Amino acid sequence: MKPISFLDFRPAPGTVVEWTVSRDTAATVPYAPIDPIPLSYNQELHLKSSLAARRTGLPGNPWIGTSFDLVGAADLDALGHAFTSWMERHESLRSGFRPSDSGDEIERFTLAADSIELVREPESFFESADMLHDYLDERFAAGTDPFAWPPLVLGVVSRDSGSTVFVALDHTAGDGYSLALAVWELETTYEAFLDGGTPELPETGSFHELCAAERSRGASITAEDRAVSQWREFVRACGGTAPSFPLDLGNIAGQTWPQSVYNQRFLTSREAEAFEAVCEERSGGIFAGILAAMAISIHSMTGEEVFRTITPAQTRRRPAWRHAMGWFVTCTPVEFSLEGANSFTDVLREAQLSTQRALRLASFPALRMVELLGDDFHVNRRDFFSMVSFTDYRTMPGGDRHSEWNARTMGQVTEADDSHVWISRQHDGVHISIRHPVTPTAASVLDDYAQRIQEILVHVLHGGSQPMSGDAVGWTRLCSDLNA
Repeated sequence: MKPISFLDFRPAPGTVVEWTVSRDTAATVPYAPIDPIPLSYNQELHLKSSLAARRTGLPGNPWIGTSFDLVGAADLDALGHAFTSWMERHESLRSGFRPSDSGDEIERFTLAADSIELVREPESFFESADMLHDYLDERFAAGTDPFAWPPLVLGVVSRDSGSTVFVALDHTAGDGYSLALAVWELETTYEAFLDGGTPELPETGSFHELCAAERSRGASITAEDRAVSQWREFVRACGGTAPSFPLDLGNIAGQTWPQSVYNQRFLTSREAEAFEAVCEERSGGIFAGILAAMAISIHSMTGEEVFRTITPAQTRRRPAWRHAMGWFVTCTPVEFSLEGANSFTDVLREAQLSTQRALRLASFPALRMVELLGDDFHVNRRDFFSMVSFTDYRTMPGGDRHSEWNARTMGQVTEADDSHVWISRQHDGVHISIRHPVTPTAASVLDDYAQRIQEILVHVLHGGSQPMSGDAVGWTRLCSDLNA
């Protein structure tokens, strides 16, 4: 599953076919009763910020999406059945939102599964990849409005030589895991319908159960809880706000820049297995090992001895939620020090302890923590925080076929004032993606940063015998004694 920027999504030209809800289904939306299930914390923040942006004429929140390939020309009947079945199975896709009559609150409504009917739109042929890219850019932005149900764009670029299915959605309907889940379910269902059968899919859990449980959990937390104190200490260390990207890319907080995505593979699959084994021998995980390498790299570039970031954490704690579309994510702080470290193992140990603390804090909804922090927390950037995310796509449903399907996740390219890092482990190795502002210095800084991280990882794999270049040489001692 390859994470890419929409800038890099340029499918070959072909015949575009899309599916939208029928007039009968659309006609039920204005009269759909209020769903008493509360919004999740993520949904509430996302929708209120989208509503505020709409009222002030600013761009809304960016969409997320995925694509994958089919063999030959698409069987439009089978694909239409797959899209319909997918929407019927997942209540997060049948759930919509609208401002209350007073305009102060946001209501949820959810359509019944048997009310979902999709219709095929007229075909359009695109002669060039650039024309197709421009069309999809406009279509994805217009078709994923969270207040215009469904916030989904479903379609395919069909060609005799092979077809590309695309899905774009608003974040209220799913998260990054959901995108991989969608690829697996749509491909599985399509193949079954193509063979004239019925797909055998596991029962799907309820995202709405998570929303209700999360709100109940949040209501039980008070400002005196230890978790709130831990968040407060973390925020204070960041100057009363959330952490920003630790390197100077030439952008100013609050000043937005056009964004791009830096992509690189750090480790091959064999190297990833070896690095993971090194970490496990020293009671650490591969994510902690990568964080340790990032912290060492940042120290070599800035002198900073404390690494701080926010990391997303899955909230799919019930087995039934493994196959459910929805925004099953919270965020949790990661913080560790390099002070006094004499080996890579020392840094790894601190990083591992920090990730373990982060997982414990993940049981407390992050946005509820922010509420309880009150005046101790303020936002000084358009981007709420900078994060480092780690995802192992190999373990997801359909992960063994991602390469065969040419499966990709993608995000809308917008303007922002901070950077985010995604680490993804795939069957071909470990990749890094950094969303960053397009400034005169960003590319060279990120090249330097990525090279240092990779050098440290390879240095560790070679038992500390391979020297590191540049300023990172001063950190050779951290990697030289893996038995420390």
